[in-house]
Amino acid sequence: MGIKLNIMNLMLNSKKFVTLAGVFFVSLSLFSCKSIKNSVLNGASDSLAGSNKKGVPVKVKADEPNPMDAFMDESDPVIVQEVLPTIVKLYEIMHIENPSHQGLSIMCGSLQVMYANLCIQSKADLMTDPRLLDEQVAEYKRAQLHYLKGRDYILGAFDQRWPGFKDAVLGTDAAKIEEFVSKLTADDVNAVYWACAGHMAFWSLDPLDPTALGSLKGSVAMLEKAAALDPDYGNGGIWDILSQFYTAAPIDFGGDAERGVYCHEQAMRASSGKSASVYVTYAEAFCKPAGDVDGFKDALNKALAIDASTAPSGRLMTVISQNKARWLLEHIDDYFVIW
Repeated sequence: MGIKLNIMNLMLNSKKFVTLAGVFFVSLSLFSCKSIKNSVLNGASDSLAGSNKKGVPVKVKADEPNPMDAFMDESDPVIVQEVLPTIVKLYEIMHIENPSHQGLSIMCGSLQVMYANLCIQSKADLMTDPRLLDEQVAEYKRAQLHYLKGRDYILGAFDQRWPGFKDAVLGTDAAKIEEFVSKLTADDVNAVYWACAGHMAFWSLDPLDPTALGSLKGSVAMLEKAAALDPDYGNGGIWDILSQFYTAAPIDFGGDAERGVYCHEQAMRASSGKSASVYVTYAEAFCKPAGDVDGFKDALNKALAIDASTAPSGRLMTVISQNKARWLLEHIDDYFVIW
């Protein structure tokens, strides 16, 4: 099992990305006065991170051009996979220059999770040839490394704001978890999504890891809080992750089939049935375990029927999900006994 992420959530919530990077470094080099340099540093960081020093998203005008259209409207995932590692390291360099900027911490964390999912795990998932098992395991380990790195960047930002936050949400004390999760606001929903997506994806690659299992409670609580604060976030992205968790986790660690169905229904509602990713989730998380081959085929064919051109801002995610749907249909014999 692998938790699927809607990588477009990050792109949709970042109005500035790479184009300002050159301006950032050139401007920084022009100033020797510390106060002016810090001002330039924070201003550039706000723009590039899409949120300010305290992690609050920067408001932009609805008609402002979005450089991320070059990514969101892309129909070739490979070109994004090729450029993403450079972007990840660029933001980490910026974070070293301005480590107390919570917006940068959140963006660095989001990018790490995106990189792990799009550039590592998605490729490793397709290594089904037994001869590639060792390579697949090694790649999953790499993905886990970046998932945790991304999670910790974001939880570190929350820790700056509320000391003790990280230890609480990664612990098992229900009262402590509730105390700190209650502090989250609507401005934190995007950060919560990426922090918890990283943690959940890390766990999904080794579901029997006792450490990962023991620290799931906080991530689930954070996701449930985020879903309550913004039920339509990312066209159902939060609900989609929750549905995958509830259907896959052992009952003793929070698994709940009924809640999983509800979360899937909410994901369908929030996406208006137009998210290929949600259909792929249904096929993998619901139909495959139930042995429902007809439901499996139907869900994947519905994913493939979505016209990516009708929603350019989500074209890349649709193409990625549809590629996965085709692959699953081509390998249907691996999951079902078909007479």
